[in-house]
Amino acid sequence: MTDATDMGELLSVDIDSLSIAEIELIEEVIDAPLDSLAKDGARRGPMLRAMAVVIKRRTDPDFSIEDAGNLQISIKSKKKPDPTALSA
Repeated sequence: MTDATDMGELLSVDIDSLSIAEIELIEEVIDAPLDSLAKDGARRGPMLRAMAVVIKRRTDPDFSIEDAGNLQISIKSKKKPDPTALSA
């Protein structure tokens, strides 16, 4: 079992770089087709867990779905530019 308490790591995923096996794993974890995540009201927790598993397994094949539940996430939205600010 992997120690998933190390919060110093940023997980990043490019949907276009997923292998077929990784997409299948995500669909298995979310128990739905990948494109179902785009629907309004879709649960995000299972998707975040699945993405974490896919990324972590690239370097740690023993990383489990349960381990992913212990990871903390920080969701940062891009700050919208201030329309009243002077442009350079």
